Parts: sequence; C-alpha cells; structure tokens
Amino acid sequence: MHSFHLKQLLNNNTKRSKPMIETLNNEVEAKIKEILEGNNAIMLATTGTDYSPWILGAYYVSKGIDIYLLVEKGGKSFANIAQNKNVAYSISQNDATKDFLQGKAVIEVLPDEEEANVRAMLVEKMPWYQTFVPMVPVKIVASKIFVTSLQNGWFPAKVLENMN
Repeated sequence: MHSFHLKQLLNNNTKRSKPMIETLNNEVEAKIKEILEGNNAIMLATTGTDYSPWILGAYYVSKGIDIYLLVEKGGKSFANIAQNKNVAYSISQNDATKDFLQGKAVIEVLPDEEEANVRAMLVEKMPWYQTFVPMVPVKIVASKIFVTSLQNGWFPAKVLENMN
C-alpha cells in the first residue's frame, strides 16, 4: 500500500511538473520576445580572424526569437562570420536593473537578394534606419538564450535552449 501511494505521488508530481515546465518556457519565451521588441540595438561577439574576439554594435529586428540585421560587407564582424558562424550576443539597455538577454547562436549569412527584405523590416521598426556602406543580411538563430529579469526574480537567468 505504501509503495503504491509513493508511486501514485511520483506519477502525479510528474504529470504536474510537465505543464509547469511548459508554462515556464512559454513565460521565458514571452519575456524574450518582449525584450527583443522593446529594444533596437544588439552587441554581437564574433571570432575567426586577426580581429578576434570582436564586438559589433548594430541595429536589429526580430521575428519570433530569430534576429535579423545587416552587417558591413567589408567589416571585421563579417570577416569573422565567414570563418566562424558561432556567435554570442547581448541585448540590453545598459542597465542591469532592466530586463536583458544574452545568447549563444549560429549566424546564417542570407542571400544578397534578402538584403532589401531585411532592410525593409529594419526601417519599419526604426524609420530613421540607414546605412552608408555595402551591407550583408544575416539571421541569428539562438541555441541558448539567457533571460535576466530582476523584477521577476530571474537571477541567475532563466534559460531557453534548443528552440529550433
């Protein structure tokens, strides 16, 4: 009788914990989207060439949790990306008391034909956006996103993994 009760409790706890995990992931994903939509700038860390590591500050736009931006075709970041697609990034308001993201990702260089689409998305989000040198469209696909929210008590950060 006792072992049945324990087994039943374990089964009930397992059944209850699964929805809590899904809720947590939904809550974390919602917070990620909120931060992505509420900010314009990203700090992107790359490695691969003599300019390693290198940090790029850029403007971005997001679709879901994927991030799109234009990088300078002749720049240090693009040279690094050509050698190493693994990147890290941070999106914040430079204030640790405000919610922020840090991510580990792979960057995809999009076909040149996508430059106009990415540019249009950027201008829709930030009507003042413009560039002055040839640019390359890229997509950042995160494998792990760390979300820190002191207001929600998420310190250390909550983590969303392997989304794609």
